[in-house]
Amino acid sequence: MADTKHSSVMTYVIVALILGVITYIEFALVEYPQAWLGPSWTLFWLVTLSVVKFVMVVMFFMHLKDDDRTYSGFFSSGMFIALATFVGLTAMFILPRAVAATKPANAAAGQAAHAEVPEALLENVRTGGASRTPAQIADTPRPTDRSIEIAAPKAGNDASTYSVTMPETAAATAATQPGATEGEAPQAAAAATETAATETATTETAETETPQTETAAVSWDPDHGTAVFNANCAACHQMNGQGIPAAFPPLAGHAAEVYALDGGRKYLLDTVIFGLQGQITVNGGTFNGVMPAWGHLADGDIADALNHALTAWGEAPAGFTPYVAADVEARRGDGLSAADVHAHREALGLN
Repeated sequence: MADTKHSSVMTYVIVALILGVITYIEFALVEYPQAWLGPSWTLFWLVTLSVVKFVMVVMFFMHLKDDDRTYSGFFSSGMFIALATFVGLTAMFILPRAVAATKPANAAAGQAAHAEVPEALLENVRTGGASRTPAQIADTPRPTDRSIEIAAPKAGNDASTYSVTMPETAAATAATQPGATEGEAPQAAAAATETAATETATTETAETETPQTETAAVSWDPDHGTAVFNANCAACHQMNGQGIPAAFPPLAGHAAEVYALDGGRKYLLDTVIFGLQGQITVNGGTFNGVMPAWGHLADGDIADALNHALTAWGEAPAGFTPYVAADVEARRGDGLSAADVHAHREALGLN
């Protein structure tokens, strides 16, 4: 068998230098992402540079350039299979999000195509059957609960306490007391009527205030919040909220601390809706990456995912009020960039 001819030492040195430069560029793209390049083009160039490095390594350092064509084809086929697998897996993760992002546009197009449908019916569909938008409903005080007027008396209370004939009964009793004169009877009756009316009003107020306070509390679905978080957030921040060191910051504890800051509630909403780009420090660890925007998720999904992150791994922050869909809808109109959200974080005194 004839000796195989190899490249010179200088060729290997040049190839090694080129590989080093490519590796540095890949590191810079990951650790210092450029806003003007965008995530899509960043991913494209990372894949391209990886392919170039692979080809140079197998051609020079594995000597396939000077080897038999059979071996070159064997190793090249492996590269193309790996590349096709990567593209396929990427499409599986990206395409569903792209389809979800186009749903609002498709819905608007469908409304334009069916302009003959009455506006009242369309509004009914948009609001899920409600006659008003969620924002209008949230801004309107709840009506006073009058259910006490028809409810049965509580145990230990006399049913006459809630009777509207109580003032008349008291007046009649005062008028028939022994020794009451004609002048005293009307006065006693009037005083008894006024006292009874005051007691009845106080009783109604005390009984109606408690249900109203209880129903005023905002409720959310913990199971739904857990499902949304695990499906969209746990891959980076982990299901226990601890994140991945040097890659993705933890949420356990940190999210509650941010919420407690003046303006922290809005910042958390902005981070999920618009994304975050830039170096941050969390629990003494430094993270420099890009959090994608999750604005394509439904308002209720974002609200419950945030509620989960604030309550799942410890006590809820002081003064915590669960997010609702209307909160998310109100922030969408700001149209912030990931860099704007980072500036918002710095304004809160966080680095």
